[in-house]
Amino acid sequence: MSNLDNVSVIIVGAGFGGLTTAIELRRKGASVLVFESTKTLTEQGDTIQIPSNASKILAKWGNVLAKVAEDSARPKFLECQNSQGELLNKQVLPLNYDGFPIIYPSRGRAHRIIFDYAKSIGVEVCFGVRISRYFEDEHEAGVYSGDQKFTADAVIAADGVHSKARSLVNKSPENSKSSGFAAYRCWFPVEALPKSPLLGDIINAKEDRYWTWIGPDVHALVMTNVKLQWLACFCTHRDTYTAEESWSFPGKKEDLLKVVEGWDEKLRTIFESIPPEKLIDWKLLWRDPASSWVSKHGRIALVGDAAHPHLPSSGQGAAQAIEDGATVGAVLDRAGKENTALGLRAYEKIRFTRTNLTQRMGWELRHLWHRTDWEAVKKDPKILDFRQPYWLFGGDPEAYAYQSFDEVADCIRNNRDFVPKNVPDGYRHKNWTMEDVIDLDGSNFVVYD
Repeated sequence: MSNLDNVSVIIVGAGFGGLTTAIELRRKGASVLVFESTKTLTEQGDTIQIPSNASKILAKWGNVLAKVAEDSARPKFLECQNSQGELLNKQVLPLNYDGFPIIYPSRGRAHRIIFDYAKSIGVEVCFGVRISRYFEDEHEAGVYSGDQKFTADAVIAADGVHSKARSLVNKSPENSKSSGFAAYRCWFPVEALPKSPLLGDIINAKEDRYWTWIGPDVHALVMTNVKLQWLACFCTHRDTYTAEESWSFPGKKEDLLKVVEGWDEKLRTIFESIPPEKLIDWKLLWRDPASSWVSKHGRIALVGDAAHPHLPSSGQGAAQAIEDGATVGAVLDRAGKENTALGLRAYEKIRFTRTNLTQRMGWELRHLWHRTDWEAVKKDPKILDFRQPYWLFGGDPEAYAYQSFDEVADCIRNNRDFVPKNVPDGYRHKNWTMEDVIDLDGSNFVVYD
């Protein structure tokens, strides 16, 4: 009999973090009910990175990883250029780490495959349900949807950057805020491109390609997917407007083109070819690293963007949400029904420093690309590299949670500090906020390798 056979868990949010948590708990025997505010799944979106630290979790779910990887992009290089298209650095991208693939699937397709697997193993998902309130006591937790009350042994809030649970957990009405940046994003078929010699290496590509263009307070990315004959485009830029984060907020192509006015003609030709209905203006909202992810009685916990929103330049937003879910499943399995609160507190201790570091990685890469020290780049172009350290890409979050549970539980019971080993050797956490990192000068960077 599993430790979770008589445990019930409510999960709010059916994104990557919520579905992973649901799958990992259900695989281990728990009864899982997921509430999702949207009325249906959508395949809207572009591409997403699933690096090896996340793909090794998907590999445990039947043929899910094989299905996701089947039509994913797998570029061999990241070609970093200046705004005029002059190559600065060609970074080799590993296709595997620790025997597990690094893939770039369609966000919507990957989400659908994971959702279908969750349903196949008995996860119940209710769409179109808006949660108005969370509650807990020493023995149970629950949610309200309107006047309807639902209870369980624990509630996992995977309700994104606008999380209602976060204010309960942190005892403050903190709202999400603008990070100061927005991203134009789109995903469209290669056949929409003009037959221009400038775009021959995309139209006639035999393998996936990945380019970035960098300039003052702007960086643009283009990735091709040869199998699907689609390409993804991103353009992160300064944002001075207040808006909700949404996949459905339409972008204006003329505004995008103004952001890259005078830039490489190849990039501008790609952007000019974007079908208007495919362009999204996505506000990059932010919450500073939370002081706690777990509620007073230990029955409600935050995962994914509700706990630790990442900038896209981290390349780890989805991966860390997936890691959260694997960790929650493992610690609750070890803790059992009588120690649910201890299990969720162990989850926070195991995960906090690691995600805090990956959040910061996103800010630092954005800084390197937006405020490039051109003299330093001439001496060492590799400073522009997207970071892929082994401690991050080689991690196995489920195995580490099982391995470290006894130690972290003992630290919690005896009010001692827990020093995690899923971060670089010798690293010690220091608190920081968005204001601390938004104007870094390089001397404040953290060493990750």
